Amino acid sequence: MAKGIDFEIKALKYLRSLFEYLGFRVTAERQQDTGTQNGFDLRISFFDDNGKLRHFYFECKDYNTTLYWKDLLTKIIELNTSRHQVDGFIAMSPHVDLSNIHSNINDHLPTLVKFPIEFWTPESSVKNYFSLGEDFYSSIYGRKPKVTATEKERIRQDLRAVVLDMLRQKDQLALANTHTTFPKELTSKIPRIHQHDIIGREDELQDLHTLLFNNKQVVVVNGMGGIGKTILSQAYLSKYYDDYHHIAWVSQLTNDIANDIVSASGLAENLSVSKENKEVNQVFDEILRRLKACSDGPNLLILDNAEEALTKLKDILPGQPDWHLLITSRHRIEGFYPKELDFLSPPQALALFQKHCTRIKNEELIAGLLKVIDYHTLTIEILAKTAERQKLDVETLKKGIKDDLKANVYVNHKGNKIDKVFSYLSSIFNLSGLSEEEAWLMKQFTCLPAEFHPYDLLLELIDPPENKREVFADTIERLVELGWLIKNMETEAYKMHLVVKEVAVRQLQPTWQNIEGLLNKIADNLDIDQSKDNPVEKFRWIPFGHALLNNFPNDTATVIVRLQNNLALVLINLGNYTEARVLLEKVLYSVEQKFSPDHPTTAVSYSNLATVLNALGDYAGAKALLEKAMHSAEQNFGPDHPYTARSYSNLATVLQNLGDYTGARALLEKALHSDERNFGPDHPTVAVRYSNLGTVFKDLGDYIGARGLLEKAMHSEEQNFGPNHPNTAVSYSNLALVLLDLGDYAGARALLEKAVHSNERNFGPDHPTTAVSYSNLAMVLRYLDDYTLALELAETGLLILKKILPQGHPYIGTAQSIYDSIKAKL
Repeated sequence: MAKGIDFEIKALKYLRSLFEYLGFRVTAERQQDTGTQNGFDLRISFFDDNGKLRHFYFECKDYNTTLYWKDLLTKIIELNTSRHQVDGFIAMSPHVDLSNIHSNINDHLPTLVKFPIEFWTPESSVKNYFSLGEDFYSSIYGRKPKVTATEKERIRQDLRAVVLDMLRQKDQLALANTHTTFPKELTSKIPRIHQHDIIGREDELQDLHTLLFNNKQVVVVNGMGGIGKTILSQAYLSKYYDDYHHIAWVSQLTNDIANDIVSASGLAENLSVSKENKEVNQVFDEILRRLKACSDGPNLLILDNAEEALTKLKDILPGQPDWHLLITSRHRIEGFYPKELDFLSPPQALALFQKHCTRIKNEELIAGLLKVIDYHTLTIEILAKTAERQKLDVETLKKGIKDDLKANVYVNHKGNKIDKVFSYLSSIFNLSGLSEEEAWLMKQFTCLPAEFHPYDLLLELIDPPENKREVFADTIERLVELGWLIKNMETEAYKMHLVVKEVAVRQLQPTWQNIEGLLNKIADNLDIDQSKDNPVEKFRWIPFGHALLNNFPNDTATVIVRLQNNLALVLINLGNYTEARVLLEKVLYSVEQKFSPDHPTTAVSYSNLATVLNALGDYAGAKALLEKAMHSAEQNFGPDHPYTARSYSNLATVLQNLGDYTGARALLEKALHSDERNFGPDHPTVAVRYSNLGTVFKDLGDYIGARGLLEKAMHSEEQNFGPNHPNTAVSYSNLALVLLDLGDYAGARALLEKAVHSNERNFGPDHPTTAVSYSNLAMVLRYLDDYTLALELAETGLLILKKILPQGHPYIGTAQSIYDSIKAKL
């Protein structure tokens, strides 16, 4: 058998399997009869992605000597003059490249013969293509191809793209021959908008122009619903309208984008495509071929609100360089370049609100509203127009989503009239299509603060069960692709937008059972172990506690009550006594419904609520609760138990504030003896007892005894917690006040300065503890005759306490007396 015939036989088998591997259904393969001169050796017939029958012709040149281009030119001309329907011609030469190519004729040859031409030679990756058929490659080159599975897949994709491009060229060449002239606006709907009507998107418009014109990208404008994707595309179309020859706008209104393209008003008619007696796919295929034949580019096709399934059409849609394809979608669509659309900046959001509402003038109030709705573009427009039409104030608008305000306004978003705010937002954020795992994870996010959370932290806090842990990463990325979550690509952190959160809570209706793991984790993180924890380190979990409890304000489940209690105790350390009191009153109510007044759990609730009442200056209320707690502890645990000792100490603190120093001393001595016996002299709990008893000794005038106890407390706190812990700062402050009474002003100043620095670092300046330390230091400076600095500190402390504590609080009275005494000296 001749060498050439043998190569053709092997090549025909290879080509059939190759085209099937590329994803095409091969219907026939043919080897040309010996001696027949029709310009080809082999033919492969196959159906393209649209079900249209195609025919590719191949010339086989297994040469080791010179292969002249003019010889192939003769073959191409012979094929063109035959009666064959040619969709593509490929000359295959595995060993030698073409010689003496006439570049000018070669470049214009497809236009002359009306079919695309490819040469598979060593310089054009023929070995890569042949490597997809291992046996064929071995028979040609005498060895097996050295390609990995990954490389093989890449070659397959590259070669498929070559075939699809040849089919596109064929359609363009065929349609160009009809000399049809199309109008500039190919669809009846070309929704233009004046660029002055769009706020804060100048940079994004320029980015789109660069991506489409310079980078030759197919661009998907990504972002959550209502952020302004469609408006941005309208603005782009309007700004660069004159840069394009033809423009088409298609909105995806169904799950079938092909049907939407066929149904786009005016498109088929303007392209002279008849729909009569044709299936949708036939019309769709013809529309695409007509679009691709518009070679007088650039042209612009905008697909608005596209779904993920568009990725299946990426290889057959019109593309660069003749067509610029601009897509808007809340989904990530594989295969297209994503252009993330971010939220408006606060100044831009303010400008948008003021554009639609002129009656509200206070920019500070508007800024507060914009923060509440997290700068969501559509919601800003809706609320601004609602405020203007319904004559509403900012406070009413803040509750607009939750209360489903009556709007009765038109917005640019799909040109709709909005009857009610929340009802409309629910219509654009429809969560009914979520999978079980996606809905479950969305419920977790509704109970988290609306800020970005790193992936590892989310995995730790949500702690999904095993069946959901396996798909956790995929699920969270899927929700990003669907537009329900926002991802920070740099930090791999995720958040749910406040508007989506409001809608998700209503539609998904999460229960505490759905997020029990998250509830327990946050309750654990807020729990303060007095023997080792720095309460300041718990402050970061306060927003998490708030987010959870906001979803279940009236629930009395045990896990909810535990979270309320732990959050309240952290809020006490933060100085937010009023909110802590509200939470602890809820806790006590829930506990009293489940347990008797003498139950240990009830006693703990009495004690915790008393702590905040004491901080608020309600000493009588605190005393009544603590006496209940003490009697319960004595009854349940006996006088020597640590719980009982704690109840003695707590009640003693209130008695001290009420001026009953003798009663306070008796209780503290009992508590101290019990704790020394239970924990030993160096335990942090014993240090607290030393400190508390020392302050009572001070009030009783026993300054030497007080100093001894407070020095022991300070050394213990420094040893157990270090110099920067809040407990250590308290011991510095308490000892300093005794040194002041003993006349050691320099020693008192040194300790109070350490306390001030520690409190500022732990709590910040606007905290009651910091404010009291300012006043105490001011009092010492007065005795050191530094009246200027003393007055400044005294005034600062007084103003902070007046701002934070309720009117008439004893701390305010003490701070006022210190300020007045210093003022009198000036």
